[in-house]
Amino acid sequence: MRIVVALGGNALLGDGAGSSAEAGRHEIELAARGLAALAAEHRLIVTHGNGPEVGHLLELALRNALPGQEVVTLHTAVVVAGDDPAPRAIVELRSLRRLIDADALVLCAEGGGVPVAVDHSGAMRGVEAAVDKDLTAALLARRLDADLLMMLTDVRAVQLDWGEASEVELSAATPAELRQHDFEAGSMGTEVEAACRFVETTGRRAAIGSLADAVAMARGEAGTQVAPPSP
Repeated sequence: MRIVVALGGNALLGDGAGSSAEAGRHEIELAARGLAALAAEHRLIVTHGNGPEVGHLLELALRNALPGQEVVTLHTAVVVAGDDPAPRAIVELRSLRRLIDADALVLCAEGGGVPVAVDHSGAMRGVEAAVDKDLTAALLARRLDADLLMMLTDVRAVQLDWGEASEVELSAATPAELRQHDFEAGSMGTEVEAACRFVETTGRRAAIGSLADAVAMARGEAGTQVAPPSP
């Protein structure tokens, strides 16, 4: 399968790794091993919510974990409009497709991508905007015809009533079922929204869960599997 993998910050650096990339080197190497196991069975496009320094360390770790596999980082611009955090387009889409067709494992859209605005003549300029990394991942997955969008975090699945006695993990849900609940933007909100948008617009599957369970999630055996309702 062709899979777009969106790595959350805690999935890469963990809660106790600190803010610097060097402090999280060990966690990044562990993440690379998990991605390498997934890459052994699937073609990956990886995006993450961290900055270039972390991205560079992840690229090196993936090269070490996947000897012989071409690993390429493509700095990616996304078109935004006004204060809307959702990207409208991926500027380097053609280049991404060429790299994927050449069997490269591609790292792109770090931190959600570089926001740009496009005027009526097609000219681009950089803008100050907060780009949502998860919505960028959903757009990437749609535009690259991914079979699966995986949102990898540091928790096993989407949880309802988190932290309460009634807490429960969701193993499967439709977008409509997920939209019946309120998920905070700072926790699972944007991951859930991205997964819902991908499933609703493509009819394909998304999964949300732990990086440690990535291989099983791709097989539909772990995490929260988000899919259209059964016919």
